[in-house]
Amino acid sequence: MIGYVGPARVLDASLQGESLFLVIRRYGLGVSGTLSGEEGVDGRILRFAATPWDFSAPWVRREIERASVRESGDGWRLEGVFRERGGGGDYRFTLELSARGEPRSLSLTRAGGSREVIGVRYGPERRYEAGRIPSWIEWTFSGSVVTLKVEDHAATDPAKVRYGTQVDPGWTIFSLDEPGGRSLVRWLLGLSEGGAER
Repeated sequence: MIGYVGPARVLDASLQGESLFLVIRRYGLGVSGTLSGEEGVDGRILRFAATPWDFSAPWVRREIERASVRESGDGWRLEGVFRERGGGGDYRFTLELSARGEPRSLSLTRAGGSREVIGVRYGPERRYEAGRIPSWIEWTFSGSVVTLKVEDHAATDPAKVRYGTQVDPGWTIFSLDEPGGRSLVRWLLGLSEGGAER
């Protein structure tokens, strides 16, 4: 994932399995290592939160099928738990669906907590070359709001996907094995009250 604010590239991130690499370019600060759950989230929860329109993973479908369902306005509200493998704890979810079964909003909250960790809102679904997905998605986390407007959605040519990012001289890259790396990930996801340890 590469993030831009206007013309400026501000974020580089890659998640392969449980291996995370993330850099905030403006600060020259990032983390690299294997997610263990101690950071507050495991790889599959993070992957789902990054692509919240994709409900195809077997573990996601399983938990949604177990959720309680009730009518909500002209649609449905599903409430359940995403069980985390890494020991960081479970997440309660609330998924609001339209009468047609299209997602409207998703809320992830730490089990036992009252504060929303990640909130997602969905625009109306549209048909694209690779299928139907929402026309826009908005994430709220850690005091930030990020909106993705989908202009096109097509199959990816795997040969054109770059997984590596060049680390510039002067950047500080923490390992997830050290407290500063875990603290930075928790801060980015809004799981800690304070800032990242430096």
